[in-house]
Amino acid sequence: MKNISLKWLAVSILAYVLSSILIGVIFSISVMFIFDSIPPEQLTLVEPSATIFRIGEPVIGFIIALSIAKWLCDKTRLQTPHTVWAFALFLTLYGLVSIVVHQDLLLATAIPKVLAPWIIAFLALNWSRHVQSE
Repeated sequence: MKNISLKWLAVSILAYVLSSILIGVIFSISVMFIFDSIPPEQLTLVEPSATIFRIGEPVIGFIIALSIAKWLCDKTRLQTPHTVWAFALFLTLYGLVSIVVHQDLLLATAIPKVLAPWIIAFLALNWSRHVQSE
């Protein structure tokens, strides 16, 4: 625990949750305007809007998580990379909760929710190291 910056970890978790909610709402409203002939309560059921949600939401989540993990690396100045790994652990737990809540036990969607946070942390650390070495 001494190698983890709890302050920046808490800020990054809060930033991830809030930005995911905000961008998710903006994304949903955008899809509602694009498919204005579909009733809003059926948007996630009717093709092609359902496909947009199935692809768009994970992509948005990945981009937000990667951006915040990179920001976290910059804030901790890579002195405490354990903080980024702790963020990946939070994202993994968040993904597991999502699997349980949505009863999404399909391997094709469950495995990325568990593995992606660790890939995100690895990419963010390498991205920060690359940028700092220039």
